[in-house]
Amino acid sequence: MTAPVLVDHRGGVSWITLNRPAQLNPLSLGLMTELSDMLDDVAKDPSCRVVVVTGAGRAFSAGGDLDDFRGSLDAGRHDLVTDSIAFASATLTKLERLPQPVIAAVNGIAVAGGLEMILCCDLVVAAAGTRIGDGHLRYGVLPGGGGAVRSMHRLPPAAAKELLLTGGLTTAEQMHAWGLVNRVVPGPELVAAVEELAGRLARLSPLALAHVKRVANAALDRCVDDALVLEQEAFGEYVRSHDFREGVTAFAEKREPVFRGE
Repeated sequence: MTAPVLVDHRGGVSWITLNRPAQLNPLSLGLMTELSDMLDDVAKDPSCRVVVVTGAGRAFSAGGDLDDFRGSLDAGRHDLVTDSIAFASATLTKLERLPQPVIAAVNGIAVAGGLEMILCCDLVVAAAGTRIGDGHLRYGVLPGGGGAVRSMHRLPPAAAKELLLTGGLTTAEQMHAWGLVNRVVPGPELVAAVEELAGRLARLSPLALAHVKRVANAALDRCVDDALVLEQEAFGEYVRSHDFREGVTAFAEKREPVFRGE
């Protein structure tokens, strides 16, 4: 049986691929269970500097597996639906909180849970013409993986509410204008563009990247004064590291630093 999620480690970058292309990579309980275990492994892997999430075939992800929901409802097991959604939400939060930078390589349609996954990534590169949206209300379903919450942080509020309340889709180009997508590139150039971006990040200090990501994310939910304290604490911790000394020394010696993540 083909694995629902694949991982390929190369050059300090872990490529995670949702791998149910015939079904447009729905986020079934089985897929999310595999993904959760994979994220645990990646978080502890010192050789992994950057994570990329993408989809196999012509979709990033069409969202939750409604066939799973229907089977549970037909059996009168509403609890299975809520438990599945709670687990999916926890897995997406795990993705969001990885210490490594996470890049979404959006290769095709991303709807509902697909959008919720993108919202958990730090950087987003999308193929031109890709359609992205919430879509839940089109089928009378509520967002359960953070879509109604994270979209209000990552998008202009009016744009987020339009996507949420209409269930509509928009283009990668519009998402770029709204600030969710960092880059839009021609489809055939997507992998190369993401490899270049991930490669640049992978050459930086993983300790510094983890600190900056943690402080930047915390700043969204804290007042400026509290966030500034956290930033100073992070600096105080990092200044004792090999990577800080290596960066300062390399600058003085006019060479490229070699970071060890320690």
